[in-house]
Formats: sequence, structure tokens, C-alpha cells
Amino acid sequence: MTMNLSNFTLIQLKQLHARIEKEIAKQQSTGKDALLKKLKRMAREQGLSLEDVLGGSPESEKPKANGAKRPVAPKRPVAVKYRHPSKMDLAWSGRGRKPHWVETWLAHGGALDALATAAAKFDKKQQRVAKSATDSVTPTTTATPVAAAEAEVAPAN
Repeated sequence: MTMNLSNFTLIQLKQLHARIEKEIAKQQSTGKDALLKKLKRMAREQGLSLEDVLGGSPESEKPKANGAKRPVAPKRPVAVKYRHPSKMDLAWSGRGRKPHWVETWLAHGGALDALATAAAKFDKKQQRVAKSATDSVTPTTTATPVAAAEAEVAPAN
């Protein structure tokens, strides 16, 4: 089916364009609905649900009408995998682009394993410091002078 579109005015072409877009959307929707019904029937004939076949509900696959997105869990910081041996404040998780100090280290003949070893040693040192800090803080019970005096003086009965 061929139409000579040059005979139409600009307004008529825009109206035709709008009608064509509406018809395309209508046929897509109708086609999807028909296909969904057919797939549900085929799954039912096999003793399954469409959710079993797809691994989820087809409703969850549809985008939400209001454009709302699922809440995203906050990202947790990644553990340090590499640390500079002499400047412990320089650290890298090993993800993403290499920091400048790592590239410089490697350019001067340093090995990445040495940075990993430095990070492991630093972590062990931090654990020892934290453990000794918790061990040195022991709760002590000190009696107030009033409480000590009351304990010494017992009522005479």
C-alpha cells in the first residue's frame, strides 16, 4: 500500500503522524496482551504458572506508571586491599582506576604484592591496638565516701 504524501499539507501530515503513533501503541499493547494470554495458557497446559517459567511475576517486569524506582540499598565502603608501606594514609581498595601513588610505585619497580602485604600488616596492627585499648579499659566500682561511711556504720539494734 503506497500513499503519495506530498499531496498532504503540513498540518495533515502532523495529524496523520499522531494517528499513526496512537495506532502503533494500540497494536503493540494488544499484541503483548494476546501473547501474555497465550504464554499463560501454554504454561498452564504443562502444569506450571507463568511465574514458574519466567522466574518472577510478569507484573514485576512492567515499569511503574508513576516512574518510581525501587529503593537502592546504601553502598558499603570496600575494604582496603593495598596500602603504601611508608605513608599509611594512602590506601586503595583495588577497584577502579589505579591511584597516582600506585602507578608511581609500580613505575619505580615496586610490586603490587608489597602494597598488599603493607595493608595486611597495617590491619593486624590496628586490630592489636583496638584490642589493647579495650583490654586496658576495665570497669572499676568505686564507692562514694558517703556510701562507704554508711556501710561501716551499722545500725545498733
